[in-house]
Amino acid sequence: MLALLIGLLTAAGLLARGAWDPWAQSILFIAAAGGTGAWLAARVAVGYVPLPSRKLLAWTGLLAALAWLSACASPVSFYAVSSWRALLLGFWVFSATAIVSKDDRAAIDQAVRIAAWTLVLLAFYQHYHDAIDRPASALPNQNVFAGAILLLLPLAVQQRDWFLSAGLLVCLWWAHSVGAWLGMAAALVLTRRGRESFGNYLGFSLLFVCLVVIYGKLQSPEVLHRWEWWRAAWRMSLHRPLWGFGPGSYAYAAPSFFAPDTALSTLYAHEHFLETAAECGWPYLAVWVGGLVYFLRRGAPHKRFGALAVLTQSLWDYPLSVPAVFWLFCYFVASTMTQASRGVNVRFERKASWAAAVCLVALAACWWAGRSWQADRLKASAIETFRQGGSVDATVAQLERSLALVDDPEAERVLAELLIQPARRPSQLEARAAARHLERAARLNPYRPSTWRALERLHKALGDPETARRLRAEGELYCPALRRESS
Repeated sequence: MLALLIGLLTAAGLLARGAWDPWAQSILFIAAAGGTGAWLAARVAVGYVPLPSRKLLAWTGLLAALAWLSACASPVSFYAVSSWRALLLGFWVFSATAIVSKDDRAAIDQAVRIAAWTLVLLAFYQHYHDAIDRPASALPNQNVFAGAILLLLPLAVQQRDWFLSAGLLVCLWWAHSVGAWLGMAAALVLTRRGRESFGNYLGFSLLFVCLVVIYGKLQSPEVLHRWEWWRAAWRMSLHRPLWGFGPGSYAYAAPSFFAPDTALSTLYAHEHFLETAAECGWPYLAVWVGGLVYFLRRGAPHKRFGALAVLTQSLWDYPLSVPAVFWLFCYFVASTMTQASRGVNVRFERKASWAAAVCLVALAACWWAGRSWQADRLKASAIETFRQGGSVDATVAQLERSLALVDDPEAERVLAELLIQPARRPSQLEARAAARHLERAARLNPYRPSTWRALERLHKALGDPETARRLRAEGELYCPALRRESS
């Protein structure tokens, strides 16, 4: 059961656009939570539950707790809690992999290999049939695909699948990702350190070429933009060093930390360690890096190679910010450990109560993720209904049902915009209801200047300039763009 669930996250997740979309994350979380609950209940019924080592449990538990506290303290907790679930699945992969046997890990490797073949074939189809020079296969973009290739390539070599290895190398060449080639070079140098071998010379040669290419791009937008994104992440980490802004918060909070007159937009910092410090805090980063160093100093060379390569690429790109690539990375690192041999015996009189408790916790986790999934579906359906010419009242009803499940700033904002459409000739009551929805949207995501501007205009139209000024001043605390407009 655990091997099947790990394979589902690491293999099927890659094919579902890297589980980048909220619906895919929710489905996989429900599958993992429900499957783990069923496995635990079955093991309790048998009377013996295998456990990972105490060090691994302490490490993953501490990371999950620190990330949860960061999500709860986040100014954009709606987005942070959703991203926390993706992190939690990665920590679960660590613990579950430590329990599964060598044969089960071989089965997971085969599932990942099938996913790799699917990605390669799709990329070749996109390149030759759709005439796409840089195919991204089933991943969100080419650099993320390149990060996945860095993990998949050493696995293909380990299994002596030379056709797959050649296909992955061709796809890596098409991706044109300097960060990925730099990651491969660094992994070759680190894993072949001190050896007089072809791999060592190849690593140093690739490293030299990559550094020359990067040097030639120092004044290009590609490098200059990254520099601004890194500076914003650094400022964010110093502003909230203990808890950060919450998992997945960089895209929302970073504009408040860009240099004046900088008009950039990005979802990620393109630097894994700075982004982690900005989102989850420096204590979390220290625990995360310390554990990775501990585990990567041992184990199978092929998977250690892939993990080191993608970590190096993550100094420049953001593959580890995409859930399925992160889960595959966690599996590779966890695979360096031997199978755990400890467990706990369950006394006969406690079996029923323990199994019932496990099932209740699993059902609660599935219900929690299911609410988010249903709310997201209702919001997407409402927007699609309106775009296709559906009635405003039907769209509003769907959005209200979505908001009854989850507080979503986007749904609040869309609902407010629908209520005050000029074509509807909104009443005073509807305008005040729209103002309440906009204010909730601003509270849930205070880093969006347009929401505060809309609130200011709406309250002025309602004849309440004092509230308009107060909300404008509050928005200026989060949005430098508003402060620059006022000055």
